[in-house]
Parts: sequence; structure tokens; C-alpha cells
Amino acid sequence: MDSIVLIHLAIAVVGIVLLIVWAKINPVVALIVGALYLAVAGGLGFDQSVQAVNVGFGNLMTEVGLIIGFGVMIGTTLSATGTMQRVVDSLLKLVGPNGSPYVLGLTSGIIFPSIYFDVALVILAPIAGAIGKRTGKSIAALAGSLAIGLEVGLLVVVPGVAAIAVAGPLGVPIGTLLLWGLPLGVLFIVCSVFLHSLLMRKIFDPATDRDQAFDDSVFGESVEEERARLEASRGSGASTAGTTEVAARSTTGTTTTTPPTRQLPLLVAMLPVIVPVLLIVADTLTGIAGQDVAVLGFLGSPVVALLIGLLIGIVFAIPVVTRDGIDELITKGAQTAGSILLFTGVAGSLGQVITEVGIGDMLASLFEANASIPVLLAWVVAAVLRIAQGSASVAAITAASLLAPVMGTIDVPAILILLAAGTGAAFGAHVTDNTFWIFKQMLGFTTKGTFKIYTLAQSTFAVVGLVVCLLLDLVL
Repeated sequence: MDSIVLIHLAIAVVGIVLLIVWAKINPVVALIVGALYLAVAGGLGFDQSVQAVNVGFGNLMTEVGLIIGFGVMIGTTLSATGTMQRVVDSLLKLVGPNGSPYVLGLTSGIIFPSIYFDVALVILAPIAGAIGKRTGKSIAALAGSLAIGLEVGLLVVVPGVAAIAVAGPLGVPIGTLLLWGLPLGVLFIVCSVFLHSLLMRKIFDPATDRDQAFDDSVFGESVEEERARLEASRGSGASTAGTTEVAARSTTGTTTTTPPTRQLPLLVAMLPVIVPVLLIVADTLTGIAGQDVAVLGFLGSPVVALLIGLLIGIVFAIPVVTRDGIDELITKGAQTAGSILLFTGVAGSLGQVITEVGIGDMLASLFEANASIPVLLAWVVAAVLRIAQGSASVAAITAASLLAPVMGTIDVPAILILLAAGTGAAFGAHVTDNTFWIFKQMLGFTTKGTFKIYTLAQSTFAVVGLVVCLLLDLVL
């Protein structure tokens, strides 16, 4: 009987992949179909099968629904105020051109985790192009660091939506994820950017990997172009207004425009991110110390902490978008969060079905023989799903859901399974990933060049992550 149920599990997983890849069915629908098939074939009966799907969806939404929603909305307020670009500019002044790939990677992955990958990419891609044009740094290294940073921020760092969604079914507290995700995220980004930059020096060829028809004027002027224009302007007796405009250009090549109101100090502008992180960490640390502070427990709960961050973000965004624009801004964030929440919820449905048909007990007995199997399985399943259907979030959540039912019976920390699923979900991104094409078009690469940069950069992070997870498995 056990073997038959495992066969049905394999059929369900393969069926989900085929529905997404071959039949072009939306992943939400495919996951629900797979969950219902497994429930009925596993012997739950029709009524109990529907109930299991509903319960799994509802339970996971209870855990992470508001957290994801508030996190995405915070991202929209940060976009409106231009805080992300200001952070990049400030860090570049500190480290200079040679450190620019690490600045981009760490900014996108640690300072502003990828609350929504596409939105962050649209904001940061022109900044990466402008940095390359102004400093002469290879666009391959800069773009690769951006691909790595955004993926790390999405999959392993709070409040990345995939990281939070995976934490739910695995039972990883958000505070624990925060304490592990930040330092490991830095390690993943620094190592991956270094290795990918070395590869790009050997295999990147601008003649074949850059789209020759791409108009890079969207990235501003290079130093040479700026100098030539300035000399031509002086030669023609132009007014000093143009010179003043040139002097206002930042090190990224973007033109600094006078905002309608005075800009907040950068540290203050980042409070929508800083305040929730400090509250969550404080609550986690007091819990570790054995102290129970009721007020801090309330304020440091992820839902309340992120709500406070969102309210701060709204206040800061009002001078930029006006009071009338705030509702539109938050509505946009809610619409963005909607699809993410559906993906997350249906993965919870699949996890609940796996529990109720008894597959969790079967896997637990298998893992007792070798504790490293869950780590490898989580990574491999996530990697296969990413290659097959394109979405890193779906891949990580589904891989974690397969293992969630056995977390209480195996001697492997849940945070390690989360990291394995998250890093595995970064492997092998290609044409089935819609962000692959956004990356290609916004940064001016050929399809071949996008494979070298986007696919290879994220796969480098995935392999680095697997090595780190296996090493951690030896000591935890």
C-alpha cells in the first residue's frame, strides 16, 4: 500500500510539472489539481479531499498571508520614494567602482530583499546599466550580481516573499529566519558574485552576448560622452545651465532631479525596513534569553512589525505621490501580493494532503537511515521544479511542502531544509521564467548572453548554497 501511495505522489508531481510546462496551465490551478488527485488516489475520499485542500490553504494563509501582503506593500512605498537608488548611490561613494558588483548584490538582497522580484528588477536594472556606463565596469559582472542579489533576497532573507512562504509550512519562526538569513545571505552573495565575475572574464563576449540593436542611452552618459557634450556646449557658448545639470549627475550616471519636497535623510527614509527588522530581532533575542516582554512580543510579532513599517512607508510616500495617490499605491501593492498569496496557499494545500494520506510517515522512516537525504532532496526537488516551470517561489514552496509533514520526526533543523529548498530553487532558471526575458530586454543582452549571466549567476548561487547547507548539516 505504501508503495502505491508513493507512486501516486510521483504521478501528482509529474502531472503538476506537465500541466505547467506542456499544457501552459497556471501553476495555481496545476497545484490544486495535483493535490486533489493525490488526495482521492491516496484514499481520503471526495469530501475529505476537498476539506484537506481547504484546510491546508487556510492554515498557511493564517501564518503568512498578512506578512506577505504587508511586505509587498512596503516595497511599493520604497519604490515611490526612490530610497533604493539613494542607497546604491551612497554605497558606491564608499566603495568605489571596483566594489560596485558587491554593492548591487548586497543592496538588492540584504538591504532591500526582493519583496517582489520583477518590481525590484525594473528599479535596479537601469541603475546597474548606468553604473557600468559611468565606471567602465563590466555589465556582465554588474548584471550577474543583480541577478544573484535579487534571488537571495527573494528566497532566504526576510521579508522576501518566497522565504516567508517557505517558513510557514516548515514551522520556522520569522525571527529565526531573520537571524540565519541575513548573515548567510551576505555569504551567498559575496561568494557567488566573486565566482560569477571570474567566469564572466573568461566566457563573456560583448560581440555576441550584447544585443547590438539595444539603445544604451537609457543608462545615461558615459564619462567620455559627458566630456564631449560639455566641450561642445562650451564651444557653442551655451549657458551654464547645462554645466550645472552635468555637475548634478550622480556616480551612477542618472540625473539628479529636484524633488517636490526636501528629501529625508537616508537612514530615516529606510525606517520602513529598519523598524520591523529591529522589532522582530528584539523579540527573538528576548525569547532566546528566556525573557517574556508582553509589549515587545506584540510589537515584534511579524504581522504587527511589518504593519508598523508599512504605516511609516505610507507617511513618507505622501509628499511624493500626494494623499490621493496613496490609495492607488497600496492597491497596486495588494494586487501584486495577490498572485503570490495564491501560489503560497495552494502549496499549503498540497502539503496538507501529503500529511493526511500518510506520505509524511513513509518519508520519515526513509530519512531515519541517512539524515543528509532531506537536505539533498529539498535542494534537488526545488531545482527540478525551477528548471521545469520557471518560478523560483513555486519551486521553493512546493519542495518545502513535500518535506513539511516529516519535520517533527527527523533530526534535521527546519531552517536547514528552508535554506536547501531556497537555494535549490535558484538553479537553472531559463526561458520558462518570465523574469529571464525582462532581464534580457532591460539590460540589452542576447538570449545567449542572458543564459551566461542570468542563468549562470543564479545557478552559481544555488551551488554555493548547496555546499553551505551540506556543511551546516555536518555540524547542526
